[in-house]
Amino acid sequence: MDTWRLPIMLALLLACLFSPAMATPSSLQEQACALLAWKATLQSQPAQLQSWEHNTWPCSWHGIRCTAYQPSHKHAGFPVITGISLRGLGLRGQLDALNFTPLATLTSFQLAHNQIRGSLPPDLPLSLSNLRHLMLQENQLSGKIPRQIKHLEGLVSLVLSNNRLYGHIPCELGYLKKLLRLDLSNNNLMGQIPEKIGNATKLTVFLEN
Repeated sequence: MDTWRLPIMLALLLACLFSPAMATPSSLQEQACALLAWKATLQSQPAQLQSWEHNTWPCSWHGIRCTAYQPSHKHAGFPVITGISLRGLGLRGQLDALNFTPLATLTSFQLAHNQIRGSLPPDLPLSLSNLRHLMLQENQLSGKIPRQIKHLEGLVSLVLSNNRLYGHIPCELGYLKKLLRLDLSNNNLMGQIPEKIGNATKLTVFLEN
């Protein structure tokens, strides 16, 4: 193990075990704590998630990608989680059990081909302003697509196919000017395609039925 990782790992352990008054977590520490808390709510614990432990380096966890802060950031050079890819692990749980607030550095979030239930949390778009790829297809998500989706302005790919989403397609999707791929197929959505989706002028793939 690189020697520079050891103090950060020790701080991570303290941050997760003690209250904020006793240890102020850095960004990576907060992110790891949020993911460990979500892991504890899952009804299935696949072998791949055995690497998710307090005493291990978060950037080595299965499905986790880290990138260093950009030079302009006050924590330049320190790693943060920018990608989560847990495709096809048979995860059973709820998306709204995950605290997205510490995960603001995410650019890619992929939970395709699992058994994730519940609705799309309205705070997800508000927290993940840097997100470019959101891939949640082949799950058991229900409810409506939140209108707050418009806040994911950097989104390039949005794939929600093969779930149990219902209601109308929100016209707020038209705010996603960088969107290239939108797949809402095989849900229970109704009504016509909103005209405002035409404002997403870069959209090249749109699947609705």
